[in-house]
Amino acid sequence: MSPSQEELEKILRSVENPLTKKDIVSDGTLVSTACREDGSYELTLALPRDRRLQLTLDSQIRLALSRANFKASGVHLKFVTNERQPKTQGPTPLEQKIRGVQYIVAIGSGKGGVGKSTVAVNLASMLSLMGKKTGILDADIYGPSVGKMLGLEGKQNVPVQENMIIPLSKHGLKIMSFSFLLEPEQAVIWRGPMLARAIQQFLYDVAWQPLDFLIVDLPPGTGDAQLSLAQQVHSDGAILVTTPQSVSLLDAGRALTMFSEVNIPVLGVIENMSEFLCPHCRKSTHIFGEGGGAKLAKKAGVPLLGQIPLTIEVMESGEKGIPIVLKEKKGAVFSAYEQIAQKLVSVLKQDGT
Repeated sequence: MSPSQEELEKILRSVENPLTKKDIVSDGTLVSTACREDGSYELTLALPRDRRLQLTLDSQIRLALSRANFKASGVHLKFVTNERQPKTQGPTPLEQKIRGVQYIVAIGSGKGGVGKSTVAVNLASMLSLMGKKTGILDADIYGPSVGKMLGLEGKQNVPVQENMIIPLSKHGLKIMSFSFLLEPEQAVIWRGPMLARAIQQFLYDVAWQPLDFLIVDLPPGTGDAQLSLAQQVHSDGAILVTTPQSVSLLDAGRALTMFSEVNIPVLGVIENMSEFLCPHCRKSTHIFGEGGGAKLAKKAGVPLLGQIPLTIEVMESGEKGIPIVLKEKKGAVFSAYEQIAQKLVSVLKQDGT
């Protein structure tokens, strides 16, 4: 279903041009709208000759349509050159690389409870074991848990030097988390612009370099954090974390669509909790079903990077602040993460990024 002309204009007024900080209707970026015979719209936008800026607004418009329950394919964008738009302070779509960081990889999921943060922490730790200089950014502002999983629970003394935040170090990783700035029981009630500014600061005002990998642990779902990441930094891609069960797959499918609409390539799928390994007999049980990760990967046309079993040791390691791959450097869990890290490196090299 396509929106009416009035509905479309209302939707477009929610889309902000990063250069002018105004919506694309009010600032004149939107030149015209034309309704096609099939009911879709052709939008003409006046922008500087900047492909990344065009992609950013393209993704914002399609995401806004999806949020309003309209098909993102219901619009066709046409760009005309306008070099008179002002430059903006801070990172623009032309400057969306963090100096000294080779790869930026986001870890996302469609829903909570799939072990996304556990995967992010252990993947980062495995990359570090492989000799890669690795950092991890906990961008889950509403439920940051990376610090606890790495033995840095609660508010921390975060140093600042020459107007740059110095990330904390633990287990060979550079770490930054929203939890370091909060009291343990402090609630965070931030709207989109505040969240976007915080993510921008944690990307560009933290002394990350030099890094081979920056792993970004996103909040679950398809909200402002994901859009902010797409707008503010050139991400090399995202990894989707799911469990085998059908409910998780439905939500992961929505996350897949969201990443596509904001032009973040999906590098692969990780199936977490693929089986439960009994701590006594070590027999496996597929308590959440099986084969879901492979189905999602096939649907997305991306590789299944690996399947991670659930063990008592995995749960205990998170509580104790020591990633399982650092605590037990053998066994099924270690082998799974080793395979995933190797495949990730291979995928990025194949993509030429």
